[in-house]
Amino acid sequence: MAAEVERIESPFRQPVSNQAGPGSEPRLRQLEIELSLRPMSGYEEEAVEERLGHPNTAALCNEILARCLVAPGADFAHSLRRVRGLLVAERDIALIRLRRRSLGDQVEVEVDCPACGTSNDARFNLDALPLPDHQVPERLHVTLEDGNEVELRLPTAGDQERLFDARIDKDSRRRTWLLAQCITRLGNREGSPDEDTVRSLAVIDRRVLERALEAALPALDLGMELTCCQCGHTFSTPFDVSAFFLPS
Repeated sequence: MAAEVERIESPFRQPVSNQAGPGSEPRLRQLEIELSLRPMSGYEEEAVEERLGHPNTAALCNEILARCLVAPGADFAHSLRRVRGLLVAERDIALIRLRRRSLGDQVEVEVDCPACGTSNDARFNLDALPLPDHQVPERLHVTLEDGNEVELRLPTAGDQERLFDARIDKDSRRRTWLLAQCITRLGNREGSPDEDTVRSLAVIDRRVLERALEAALPALDLGMELTCCQCGHTFSTPFDVSAFFLPS
């Protein structure tokens, strides 16, 4: 007997507040206008289907976006470099725009409840998803406990792709890897440090750097927070690439 399917509306997590000040020119909104995306073609549909189940969803998202910045079937190497240089939230906003242009606003996905096994049908409209539009700094400057100044850049879509490829399974090691990518100056030392240098930092200094990055990052979470209509269990489910990019 097939599992009962229940419907859940608007499963996105916490809404994002608009932090743009009067007279500001939000970088993310400018980016959405500037990217000349075409709708997805059969090339992209086949690429998504061929990569179903691949663990590096960031690489697939970057590739699909890059493909849609050029003509169908054209070489997308240059546009892929451009996409990898975007902030993760910038890339995700462009993905939402691409999905809406290609398949419309409505998204449907079936998610099994981990508690009771009921298949929950989540349906929502992308036009209801609040998007961040506040100014994003090019560089961050942080002072550590010992007085040393640290300069950081924000993580990019390319960083996310490489982090997935690294297959680091411990949170502390992932934070070390990411800080090593994002630090551009540590004290008097210009350039990115190696991971051992980042590991040698005091824990309190690492937390200061991590919190500075988190505070500056645009908040856009495509994951879903669901409550099972059958048993009431609340659970999280990650961004589903296939449901997002393949027509139902």
